[in-house]
Amino acid sequence: LIFNSLFDIKSNRDNLWQHFGGVEIETDKKSFDSEIMNLMDFDCDQKSSVHFFYTLPYAGNKALVESTWLSNMVDEKEQNYEEQLKNYIENNLNIKNYKILYKEAGKIPLFYPKIIKKENEIAIGTAGGMTRLSTGYTFLNIQDHSKYICKNFESIDKMKNYKIKKKYKYLDNIFLRVLYKNPKKMPEIFYNMFTANHRKVINFLSNKSNIIEDINVILKMPKMIFIKELI
Repeated sequence: LIFNSLFDIKSNRDNLWQHFGGVEIETDKKSFDSEIMNLMDFDCDQKSSVHFFYTLPYAGNKALVESTWLSNMVDEKEQNYEEQLKNYIENNLNIKNYKILYKEAGKIPLFYPKIIKKENEIAIGTAGGMTRLSTGYTFLNIQDHSKYICKNFESIDKMKNYKIKKKYKYLDNIFLRVLYKNPKKMPEIFYNMFTANHRKVINFLSNKSNIIEDINVILKMPKMIFIKELI
């Protein structure tokens, strides 16, 4: 039995989550460039957390618009996604006439939840430790983990557990400590990260980077606040 479960996750005020609400919209005229996505727009109310929108066009008149927060979820107003999306679509994207085709909402723990292992069960996804804590990225790791399970299925009980490399966990924990203590600096930090060579950033976020690529991304970070978290 293989499962992907996040039931009964216990959290506290120090735990961070990536939580989000989104809508797929259709407009009555061309409102988007289907070749360009807006990955992180921080031109919105941050409260005391990290908040951004992204817009993923499917066509000139259709796109997914998402409101995303990185926070401890203590402030319940952060979860008023529908109001946030309406304001962003109408005032930031300047779209007044649109139809909502689909809605979604969810949350990803930016910590490793304690999962009780049971006999003949394999945890995958976030429950299996496949989430990159600095970003919430999980999908590609699920694919690699699933391939590993399929390849070794007959002897999976004798194989080593598939895990994200320790170096990524170490760097992610430092990143999260910086995020927790310096939320106002995160727009600049994320911007600096993506000014590195795009292939190197993608490799880093996909757990496929070499040491040279790691250093290239790290050097884009503000030195002092990250050094403080190393001490």
